[in-house]
Amino acid sequence: MVLSLLGVLALAQAPGLHNCPTNASAGIGKAACPNDATCCVEQYFGANGCVFANTTTCCSPGPALVPSTTLPNCLIIGDSVSDQYTPTVAKLLNTTCQVQHAPWVGGGSANDASNGLRNLEQCRWLRTATRPDLDVKWDIIQFNFGLHDLTYTTPELLALYTSQLTNITKILLASGAKHVQYALTTPFQADAIEDCGPFCSPGPTADARGLGWPQPINGGNGRCGPPRCAPGSLGCGVPNATAKALGPDPTAPGCGPPSNAVTKLNQAAHGIMTSLNVPMLDLNTLVHSHCGADYAECALCDNETRFMGIQCGFHYSPVGIPILAQAVADSFTKLLKE
Repeated sequence: MVLSLLGVLALAQAPGLHNCPTNASAGIGKAACPNDATCCVEQYFGANGCVFANTTTCCSPGPALVPSTTLPNCLIIGDSVSDQYTPTVAKLLNTTCQVQHAPWVGGGSANDASNGLRNLEQCRWLRTATRPDLDVKWDIIQFNFGLHDLTYTTPELLALYTSQLTNITKILLASGAKHVQYALTTPFQADAIEDCGPFCSPGPTADARGLGWPQPINGGNGRCGPPRCAPGSLGCGVPNATAKALGPDPTAPGCGPPSNAVTKLNQAAHGIMTSLNVPMLDLNTLVHSHCGADYAECALCDNETRFMGIQCGFHYSPVGIPILAQAVADSFTKLLKE
């Protein structure tokens, strides 16, 4: 999660474990695997992990720190947005509980619901990176999947997302955690305002991961086009005919209107959590309360114009991160009193 943690991790050689090689220059920190497992480097996350017995998956590591014996232990599972605010939550609650993130590798972190389900079923995100042999009794687990599932907007794919998120929720509820909380997905305005559309030309028709929809040029996450789009950005989102006329591939499908994927995913998540009696933290409404219902610029947003065509993409600024962190910290404080 945070590379500065690497220097304070003390990795004792526990019985039945072997230490994995580290590479500080590559940001590959300390981890251990059971003797019947093999160390590996999870390529998407660029972190030490394990291929556990009876699996073929290179598992990204669980949280970095050994559980606290004096404070409640709180875990956040999510993507790079939660990676942004977790260190601030930890500071705000440093005398209240120990807050960690799983996986603790940065980047896209927990990725999409499919990856999260696989890691919770086959891997050990609910155990620590250095002691994957020991269960942790979590006082709080907060989780979210959504921003990496933005293409799941057709009825069939929404049904798949719903199934995956339902299974994730049931695993976490059965984990023995005292409290499980879902954080609703934060806004993605480049797929929610007029004149923007998802996954458009110009660009190659697939990227290295084999995705089937057209991709923006140079590996960018471009979404939003004229008249919202800033000149020279990697963003797109113009109507199909315009995209085909201006793009290098006239056979590419261009793009359509905004799919409002976050709204659809949050509606599905809300139904799941309501049916399973899981409390929700509405970070989506929190951001909109500061930025407005229809926004392309906001002080809370990191400047991702180059990639999105508009300022507000996935991530948050030094103004926005503390606002999200305070909301999470307040919710944890409330849960710990229950």
